[in-house]
Amino acid sequence: MKTKLTTLALLFAAITCIVNAQDTNTYQLRIEQSILDFPQQIDLPYAAPSMGQALDLSNNFYELGFWGIDKLGNKLFKSKTKPYTQKRKISNGIFKYGLGLAFAQYGSELPIPLGVWAHEEYHRSVLGVKNITSKNGNWLFSRWDGTVYGVSDQSLQQLKQNNINQLLYSYVSGVQYEIALNEKVTLNDFYHKRSLNKTALLLYNAYYVYNYFAFSTSTASDSVKVLAPEHESKNPMQRDFAGADLTAWAYDMFNPTASYLNRDSFPNGEGVNRRVGFSDLSPEAQDYLKQQKQLSLLNFLNPAIFFIPEIKLNPQFSFNFFTQYSPTHFGNDIALYVPVKYKGNNLLVNIHNYNNKTSNGYGIGLAFYHHKLGNKTESDVAINVWNQPKSFYNNQKEIGGAVHFKLRYHINPSFAATLATTAKTSGWMISNPYLNPNISLQMGLAYNLKQ
Repeated sequence: MKTKLTTLALLFAAITCIVNAQDTNTYQLRIEQSILDFPQQIDLPYAAPSMGQALDLSNNFYELGFWGIDKLGNKLFKSKTKPYTQKRKISNGIFKYGLGLAFAQYGSELPIPLGVWAHEEYHRSVLGVKNITSKNGNWLFSRWDGTVYGVSDQSLQQLKQNNINQLLYSYVSGVQYEIALNEKVTLNDFYHKRSLNKTALLLYNAYYVYNYFAFSTSTASDSVKVLAPEHESKNPMQRDFAGADLTAWAYDMFNPTASYLNRDSFPNGEGVNRRVGFSDLSPEAQDYLKQQKQLSLLNFLNPAIFFIPEIKLNPQFSFNFFTQYSPTHFGNDIALYVPVKYKGNNLLVNIHNYNNKTSNGYGIGLAFYHHKLGNKTESDVAINVWNQPKSFYNNQKEIGGAVHFKLRYHINPSFAATLATTAKTSGWMISNPYLNPNISLQMGLAYNLKQ
């Protein structure tokens, strides 16, 4: 482990010696979409989207939405015939933030590639790589109720029996989407100056995760367990696969050997009631879930939420930081991210504390973004190493890591083609549905609209 860290430190030191030209542009839009993603698109029982494609697509829809809000605010408050006074500027800022917050909260629920849709796609990807087919219940061409359906009780029973880590991952992968999106948005808006930062979206996503834990640790989860079945199908294939993600996660995590079919019977229908109420959990599991609720407040510790996308010390050096809490199949990951801009270089350091029930492990990541290899080509390089618990109760560690490399070829000042590969050992990393070793390849397109 020490040898790996020394090698990474030397690589990082070498990287920081390379100097790039400072990007002084202001961007209205930054869109990037993976078109092909292998082997996920082969492993999934459906063609698309992969987990990464869902993240890209939802981020792009938010980009378009906030671009529209920016344009609308300027049209309403900036006049060619009247001076842009301080009052108009403040009014414009309040309008944009208010509309952005409404878009983040209510727009996210629309049955198009936004928040709830991508949240469900993250669930589907983790199930899909184990060949469990499902459908997105927040999609214009299926239905609009924020579910993942089309999964049988027997499939969930087999998954718990044969690969409980994958089942637990499938439960919490939904909220990992909101966390991953905040990471993507925060880094993108730090490295590239934006005409409108998505601070309202960052706030809402952090609140969404905390609020889901708040619901799961309250009597409301018990009430929903009783009241919801009246409005659900008698056919288990038409019901949400998890019910309430976080109580299901805690229940199966603390009862790993219990049959999935031991749940309460579904009232006036077939199969089990997949919804788990807070009172169904053991006192120990209840205390654990309450602790996770408090830890989820770490997702608010992000200056970009509070209108500080960048802390600039001088023209050549700026940085920011944010903490990130994510529930995982083995417990949780608590991380600190520190993005840095130094003499035109875009760097990222992240440190992780991986916790299961009684032990913890550590991880470190180093990344170098948007390094120019020529007039038309740039690259990203990211290296992560980790020492993760194998499961919630198993204190043995998975020692491993991941390497990510991405190339962008700029066809013209606005469009670029992308090619990326990621190789990982056994272990968990956010926005990757595989817990086993995996090598993946992505190809896509990018579009930038400058101010």
